[in-house]
Amino acid sequence: MKYLYWSILALVVTLGLGFSVYMSKEPEIISKIDFSYFQDSREVAEALLKQVQPELQQSHLVMLGVMPGRKIDLEIWKQFLDKSSAAGLPFQAIVVEPALPGVLDFFPTAVRMDLKTELARFIEGAKNARARNLRMAVIVPSIYSSQSLQDNPADLLVKTSDLKPLGLSLVAFPRSPQEELQMEIPCVMGANDRQGTGALGCLALTKARLFYQTKSRPGFLEGIVDLVRERDYLILLNSQ
Repeated sequence: MKYLYWSILALVVTLGLGFSVYMSKEPEIISKIDFSYFQDSREVAEALLKQVQPELQQSHLVMLGVMPGRKIDLEIWKQFLDKSSAAGLPFQAIVVEPALPGVLDFFPTAVRMDLKTELARFIEGAKNARARNLRMAVIVPSIYSSQSLQDNPADLLVKTSDLKPLGLSLVAFPRSPQEELQMEIPCVMGANDRQGTGALGCLALTKARLFYQTKSRPGFLEGIVDLVRERDYLILLNSQ
């Protein structure tokens, strides 16, 4: 029992330190959709399309991030792409990370490509699509699509090419201090950030803490949308 207590205490301290370090480096963040309730994936997709449509009109490449294994994320992006097409903004090319559970059920005709190991090939394909005035959507884990992480596929795209992707990354968020301990993408920095994803976890945690007192509605999706960098959106989403 004493060992468990000290283990939990050490984890809380680690999270706190990571959060403090991150807050000192926090970029300018613009709130786009405050804490909201949604009935289903269709409502989420409609709200997102309305919010990002100006950027979408000028984007040949959009990176759509998901939490691996979370079906609702794939449903949202399927709805989003369908509604984009209906609004006159179709994506003629769709690329998916083949290891994502269930992704081929939603996008069976998509091109399969692992951006982490085939980035050069992807860049060449994306440039060819742009030259032909074709729009490309890429469904990948959010730790690939967020430009807030150093040296992930989105960051390397920006650094090593003239491609300017629009990033929309879905991430789960804690609803209480207790849930911070179970974050899939924890807020840890420095040597404790072994996966290199701590900055994204800290972004989620920073925003989530503002809404711990806001009650959930059973049966509803709940979400928050921030523009965390130019052309880079963080979409906090939970399903009850």
